[in-house]
Amino acid sequence: MNLNEKVGIHLDQIKQIKGVENAVLTQRDGNPIQSTGVWFSKDEIFNVSSATSAIFNVGIHLHPNDLKYILIEGKKAKILIAPLKSPIDNKLNRILEAQGILDDKNEFFIAITSQPNINLGGVFLQTNECLRKIKTSLITSGESFKPPLIQFNHQKIQNIIEGFNVKENEVSNFKLSPFSLSFSKSVSLDLIKVLNTIAIAVPDLKYAFVTIEGGFVASKLLKKIDIDSDKLDKASAMSYSLFQTANRCAWLLKKMHAQTILLDCQHSFQFIEGLGKAIFSTVIGKEKQKLGLIRLILPQFTKKINNLIKKAAAVQDFGTFDIKRMLGELIIK
Repeated sequence: MNLNEKVGIHLDQIKQIKGVENAVLTQRDGNPIQSTGVWFSKDEIFNVSSATSAIFNVGIHLHPNDLKYILIEGKKAKILIAPLKSPIDNKLNRILEAQGILDDKNEFFIAITSQPNINLGGVFLQTNECLRKIKTSLITSGESFKPPLIQFNHQKIQNIIEGFNVKENEVSNFKLSPFSLSFSKSVSLDLIKVLNTIAIAVPDLKYAFVTIEGGFVASKLLKKIDIDSDKLDKASAMSYSLFQTANRCAWLLKKMHAQTILLDCQHSFQFIEGLGKAIFSTVIGKEKQKLGLIRLILPQFTKKINNLIKKAAAVQDFGTFDIKRMLGELIIK
């Protein structure tokens, strides 16, 4: 039995778990390996894999050596993105490291899509054995998983495509908004009030921010001293980038928009909430707060923030333009 068949069997076992609709296996650098479930066009195979890789790599930059998994939630589904490295099987990691087999070049990721009412944390626990076997097969196979788009090897690209369910390409129209959001003084003050109220309601809150299009900070609250204002601005831009990439991944997998994202770390949670042309994000420690309680508390505040975002957007609703039509009408003299 070759490697593709072994991995395919384990992915099919994950797919058989109640509520699971799709599983995509990817290397950290964005190289697609195999999938089960949903059908992809040839372009979508690489788009989904690169988006999955980008999401987790941004997460690692935000929480180095601390991030466990990322959970994306929308109306149609939940998407869990997790590495096959830590923390799935630390004992196996130690054995492979002692043998010199495991290094930074051998990091693989899996994206599991489920129905919206399924507890993906429970699904993740049920898949531990399959993920361990996939990881062992990949690392001990001796095969090199270098991105085929860098090697320009047509045969390897075809081998990857054959490991996916390929559908016909679809034509999409994209429109761009020519304006970003700006906030009046009154709206800015109201945002600060809401963030201060959140800090009171959530004692272990470290920091929170509202970020508008382009990754610019509209309002922020820094409660802990382990991060300065400049680092918070960078975290805000990266969080906005992560949400936009997650939106792309959610659309490719389920034709839906991402609503909330949870980054589960060893010592903290980061929540990112989509608010139209902006996002709200906060990092909360685990010592004093339980995940279930935080999920009950935050929505009442994000609703207030969303109303303020809509208030700012209503003042400057200039519409959108079709970039293809605009370029097509240009006359060069």
